[in-house]
Amino acid sequence: MVLITHDLGVVAESCDRVVVMYAGRKVEEADVVDLFDRPLHPYTRALMLSMPAMNTRSRRLSEIPGMVPAPHELGRGCAFAARCAYANDRCRANIPELTEHGAGHVVACFAVEENRLPLHEKVLA
Repeated sequence: MVLITHDLGVVAESCDRVVVMYAGRKVEEADVVDLFDRPLHPYTRALMLSMPAMNTRSRRLSEIPGMVPAPHELGRGCAFAARCAYANDRCRANIPELTEHGAGHVVACFAVEENRLPLHEKVLA
């Protein structure tokens, strides 16, 4: 069964594996528990930060700045680069390929590949 949704709560309760897509490209795939425990791609992290937290009072939801590019506006590089705090010239010039970062956990991100993405830090531009 395939489920397509932006509702991460439904994903957490209903899925075994998750594929995160951005601008029509797969950017991360992992076991649901691994993805929620260790999101690697900046877009995945931004999605997690935008979820309401049930255990905090009136925390303002994080927004992902900018807009998803239209398919005809996609440049040469990573589609998320314009919205990513960790993007560099390599990100803007090349499309990252999916690489494995743990058993069955793949991500397409040069910042992850080059260890430029600190754990648990702000990921948005």
